[in-house]
Amino acid sequence: MRILLTTLNAKYIHVNLALRYLRACCRDLPHTFILDEFTINDHPEHIAAAIYRHRPDLVAFSCYIWNIEPTLAVAAILKKVRPELTILCGGPEVSFDTAAFLAQNPQIDLVITGEGEIPFRALLEQLAGQQRPPAGNREEPLTASMYRPAGGRPAPGPVPDPAAIPGLAWRRGAETIVNPPAPPLRDLDTIPFPYQEDLDAAGNELSQRTVYYETSRGCPFACGFCLSSTTEGLRYFSLERVRDDLERLLKAGVREIKFVDRTFNAHKKRALAIWEFLLSRRPRARCYFEIAGDRLDEEMLAHLNRVPPDLFQFEIGVQTIDAGVNARCNRRQDWARLAANTRRLREMGSIRLHLDLIAGLPGETYAGVGESFDAVVALKPHEIQLGFLKLLKGTTLRARADEFGYLFLDRPPYQVLASSAITYEEMLRLHAIEGLLKYYGNSHLADHAFAYLAATAFDGSYFAIYEALAAWWEARGLLRRGHSQRDLFNHLASFAIHLARGIATRVTVPPLPGYHDSILEINSHGDTPASGAEHSGCARNLTPAQLDRFYQLLKFDCLCRDRSRNFPGWMPPSPLTEEERSNWMARITTPRSMEKYMPGLVKESPANLRRHGFIELFPCHPERPEEDNPTIVFFYYGPPGSETRVYYLQAPPLVV
Repeated sequence: MRILLTTLNAKYIHVNLALRYLRACCRDLPHTFILDEFTINDHPEHIAAAIYRHRPDLVAFSCYIWNIEPTLAVAAILKKVRPELTILCGGPEVSFDTAAFLAQNPQIDLVITGEGEIPFRALLEQLAGQQRPPAGNREEPLTASMYRPAGGRPAPGPVPDPAAIPGLAWRRGAETIVNPPAPPLRDLDTIPFPYQEDLDAAGNELSQRTVYYETSRGCPFACGFCLSSTTEGLRYFSLERVRDDLERLLKAGVREIKFVDRTFNAHKKRALAIWEFLLSRRPRARCYFEIAGDRLDEEMLAHLNRVPPDLFQFEIGVQTIDAGVNARCNRRQDWARLAANTRRLREMGSIRLHLDLIAGLPGETYAGVGESFDAVVALKPHEIQLGFLKLLKGTTLRARADEFGYLFLDRPPYQVLASSAITYEEMLRLHAIEGLLKYYGNSHLADHAFAYLAATAFDGSYFAIYEALAAWWEARGLLRRGHSQRDLFNHLASFAIHLARGIATRVTVPPLPGYHDSILEINSHGDTPASGAEHSGCARNLTPAQLDRFYQLLKFDCLCRDRSRNFPGWMPPSPLTEEERSNWMARITTPRSMEKYMPGLVKESPANLRRHGFIELFPCHPERPEEDNPTIVFFYYGPPGSETRVYYLQAPPLVV
């Protein structure tokens, strides 16, 4: 038989681990296996056409909340053009409420619930007309009788004896049968290495994609919003197996390995052993881990201090800093320790940190989300994800939805709209803040200007500044548009002048003369002194001096990003003449000055420095804007595509 394994990934660079496990577990059976992956951005008609051309006898879809709806659309097309085609679904999205899923989707013939290796193997053994031990040296073959429900005979269909297959959901006439689940595999080493076919294929694409890999299954926690809470205990691949698998992947030149273990550092000695192995190989690949930040101890932190830049990224699920909210979710978290460990990791400077928050948790108010947001921002992670609670099938929070007054989408992704603690209006406001966080915070587009604005006008609260900026954007219809980098700088410049004019307190400050006047022409349609002020949270107006300092910092941020020298109208004019700038360039490009002030550029020729560099004088050091300290800054852009390097020099006179 021709067996097609497929899914709709969120992005092309992703690869589906589950499908590769299924293929590996059945590679010794007399079937022809085809693995073809698509994305959720592909049209269902095009996906169905590609699958049709493979001429499969059975199509197996891997289903998740992000792809189930287009997957069902593809399956419906295939069933119309090939009614005899057997269509199988598996994955977390179809492993709960399975009978209802089959009843609502007649285009689906079969569903495998839970972990798929044993059921899929048993299914394909039946279709092959044989019973053989699966690949991976599992000693005991499946015994069909132990899974057969008492009484009744299976009706004719695509599978000879569906009742004998654990975890299989199928139809007998008008009746839907869901077999008892397969027992979880205790020895994970019996699952073969999933990427062998990819490595053997001509034109191996793994080096250009994100490879998903797991060293364990299960989670030590039982958070009420997570599907990991539906399974008990932790199971591990042996360290020998993990090292062997990683060795193969690293030798193949993979660029990214995302470890999908729910809590990678749940077992300290294993985590240290795997990290040590990766350090010993000095790979070019970047490795992503989801860890519990409060489970790091001194030994682990000392070990992580040896990690070179760009090798590890940690995702830490903070979700909330409110202990009461965590308790309602059945979560245990030591926030003080998590924060201290995150600060230590940030000080090390070599590990990229991604921290998660969830809005809509039981009992957490809008103000509570703001407190968690500011607490996480204070840790200065490289990236913050403000997510929104999804009431997934099978989770305890979904079962308790009425208790917490949840209103949520009844179709994927089952996102919460409101609860007894937070209104729909407040959730919409948080969605707007999340969009601006991506534009400004996670891109680090204007870090210096943003930090100064938060400190001077919002009492240091980043949540308050995002809240005010979101209201300002909404009043101008900016939330529904796309924006270039130049647009984002212009919007922030315009927002600041309106703060100075008294949007928040309705006390008007006249615009500063000169370059500030040009801001009034930027996105000023529909503007009134109080527009966007309803939720601004602005603690005080900017003074003219503060506004001037803000624009100097915004200019610095812009020059870090924009090499065009096509300066926007709001940018303060340079205090340097072209002659002064030329003289400065000549002075700083002497060998002695280069060694003293810009050692990272000593190998660059003076011609390259002039071609790819820019000098500017600022009234303060950008890292210490509260002090008046004239500072010369040299921006070296390098050839197109390079990352800007910034060097701070002494203001005149330059000592050489």
